[in-house]
Amino acid sequence: MVESQRRGTTNRDETRELVVVTGPATVGKSTVAKALQSERAAHGALWLAVELDVFARALPRDWISVDTHAGRYDEHGFVYARADDGSIQLTLGSDGRRVLSAFHRSVAAIVRSGVSVVCETIVYDDDDWTDWSEALNGIVPCWVRLSAPIAILEGREKADRSRVFQGLAQGMAARRPVGRYDIEADTSTETVSAIVGRIINALRD
Repeated sequence: MVESQRRGTTNRDETRELVVVTGPATVGKSTVAKALQSERAAHGALWLAVELDVFARALPRDWISVDTHAGRYDEHGFVYARADDGSIQLTLGSDGRRVLSAFHRSVAAIVRSGVSVVCETIVYDDDDWTDWSEALNGIVPCWVRLSAPIAILEGREKADRSRVFQGLAQGMAARRPVGRYDIEADTSTETVSAIVGRIINALRD
């Protein structure tokens, strides 16, 4: 038995790959990302699941404003403001954009190191898309945009009591789509396995 088989690893070089999954809150980004990771693992391929929320949770509260909490430097960071219709609108300050930029380059660094990544994130606006493009220079990602009717997103949001930002799904879904995508899927009508299958096929092309 060869050494790689004893360790339970493959004895081939894996292709460096990146899948970026975007979409509004509660659309199913995490579900699709984890399903893709599991499918790749079943075939002996190591993929890291990386999410923007890891960076968001690392922020000091002074750079965040939400509901009754107003951080001292929130105008430089992330402001979650509730509109009259109950939706939450995100406004990014200069430090908020620096955090997004750092996230983009962190994802790119992992892929360049030789490890495949499925990344779940948002694309905030045209400037954010441009920064993604610059960070991924030389890397060919598979971009996936997930969507669902707003009523479905809001229903999922209300059913998940662990979600602090009730109304964020509506606010994010109302934003103009930005970027160019290899795959677009409606998670209210297409199963997770079908979406993952489409991603796998796109990676083979």
